[in-house]
Amino acid sequence: MRQLTNPEMLTLAREVRGMTQIELSILSKIDQGRISRYEGGVKQIPPDELEVIARALSFPVEFFFRDGKRNGPETGELFHRKRQSLSSAQQKRIDGLLNLLRLGVMDLLTHVEYEPAYSIPNCNPKDFDGSIDDIAAGVRASWRLPSGPIPNLVAQLEAASCFLFCFDFGTDLVDEAVQWIEPAPPIILLNNRAPGDRFRFSLAHALGHLVMHHNQVPHSEIEDEADQFASAFLMPADDIRSELAPITITHMLELKPSWKVSMQALIRRARDIGEINDRQYTSLFQSLSRYGYRKREPFPLQLEKPEAITILLNEYRQALNYSTSELAALVKLSISDFEAWYIPDPNPLRLVEKPKSLHP
Repeated sequence: MRQLTNPEMLTLAREVRGMTQIELSILSKIDQGRISRYEGGVKQIPPDELEVIARALSFPVEFFFRDGKRNGPETGELFHRKRQSLSSAQQKRIDGLLNLLRLGVMDLLTHVEYEPAYSIPNCNPKDFDGSIDDIAAGVRASWRLPSGPIPNLVAQLEAASCFLFCFDFGTDLVDEAVQWIEPAPPIILLNNRAPGDRFRFSLAHALGHLVMHHNQVPHSEIEDEADQFASAFLMPADDIRSELAPITITHMLELKPSWKVSMQALIRRARDIGEINDRQYTSLFQSLSRYGYRKREPFPLQLEKPEAITILLNEYRQALNYSTSELAALVKLSISDFEAWYIPDPNPLRLVEKPKSLHP
């Protein structure tokens, strides 16, 4: 019996490349109506056209036969820390890559032992008899975190089963995207354009979604709840309160390296736990604006580096003797895409630009 293509993978490949159906039609010279039917699962892609489409999208033919689903924000399991002005096309590319990496990580985990040190608690704020600060404190307690600043947040989330990937998103309008579709582990994409303090806050924000909104119906307060969680998780009130005074721009700058959060986050936390009032909060933010610190703060923090995916790939190379080409084949990608998406590069990596032309 002939194996059938998976229409979800055609849509996923097209969105990862940042292409519309019309653009794929022009590039491949295949009628858009036919492409629409292929993506909708109404018709199977003929072998000759599949070769053309695979070449146009720069994906191996095998990719279009793989199992799996493309899950969007409507599933309630894909969250972003983004600005309203992020375009639909930009979001679809990021969401597409998130889905693609989730499928690939699942492929990689089928052949190796993987046992995280910690689990991610599940705590719906609406069902929880306490505040979001209490939820954050509970997560810290369950992970046996000491009081005070968290030295390496990336390492902590990787120990709790998360797989993190860093890219230059090509825009400052989105900081992170996170997806948790079980049985896959949580996958988090982070924008390495962000300074280290914003990077860490975005990561704590993603954790807030995982803890509070996994398997929950989306609602209008989820982003505010994730921000509250991030602030409380990174700066527990009982730990930071005694260190805040005097709450001045100079002192916030002194606290920034030890707490590894921005001056803006410190000032917001001071207001949220009652150490300053709204008038003082506004005045401090006006001072930040005068100094130009709202857009770029002095003394940027170094980005923390994910290691879990590298450790997983090294297990394949050292214990199972896989080559790079064999690893790429395992996750149904070209070698160039596999290296770009799975192997950290010291140079900032942009999400792949859409193809300009189709070469035979």
